[in-house]
Amino acid sequence: ETSGCNQVKLGSFGINPNIGSLMANEKMDFVIDQNHLLHSSTAVQFATLYVTTGLVITPPQGGVYLSGPTFITKDNFTKEMLSICNKEDTNRTIDLPPDYGCIHSNKISIGGVVHGTTGDKFWDAVFSAANQSAIDMGIDLKFDRFEPQESIKALYKRMSSKILSLCDTGVDGLFVTIPDDVIVEAVMKCQELNPNVQILSINAGYEESKKLNLI
Repeated sequence: ETSGCNQVKLGSFGINPNIGSLMANEKMDFVIDQNHLLHSSTAVQFATLYVTTGLVITPPQGGVYLSGPTFITKDNFTKEMLSICNKEDTNRTIDLPPDYGCIHSNKISIGGVVHGTTGDKFWDAVFSAANQSAIDMGIDLKFDRFEPQESIKALYKRMSSKILSLCDTGVDGLFVTIPDDVIVEAVMKCQELNPNVQILSINAGYEESKKLNLI
């Protein structure tokens, strides 16, 4: 410190549990993560999607999916970045803060609310894929399909109630379609009720999704 070394930014290229510990305890300023786990896991997911459905995810601008690198600081560092969270190694001892327990997939709960009702064949593939993905990932999926209602307004009202119910029960994430302002209001209430719930939109409501800062 007397020589001014306290002004030097300490960083590393590549992340491992030890570096994660330093980041969590604010003993390292930054890490450039190669996201090496995504190199293979994303490839497997994309390949599985193509083999099972014949479909591919729309490429981003430029046509290349970039899994990394990611510039990590204490502000965007999360425990999910630690390799230890991807292993069952009871012999590993790392100096992590007490609140940095890893979240296993079987403890993750995801909710879904869409306007596709039973009888609408378009949504058969959507529900089938969601259920299969939940099985593959080992998560708890709460994704009920509504019966046709007496009116479209009645359907939107049920969707709104379901969104708030899922939000209130404490799901970890929620995906929705946004075909009407009633759903916009429900999403806004959910964001106020439980800011920690990550919400994304699918199929309908692109402009509304941007205004709500959804994923």
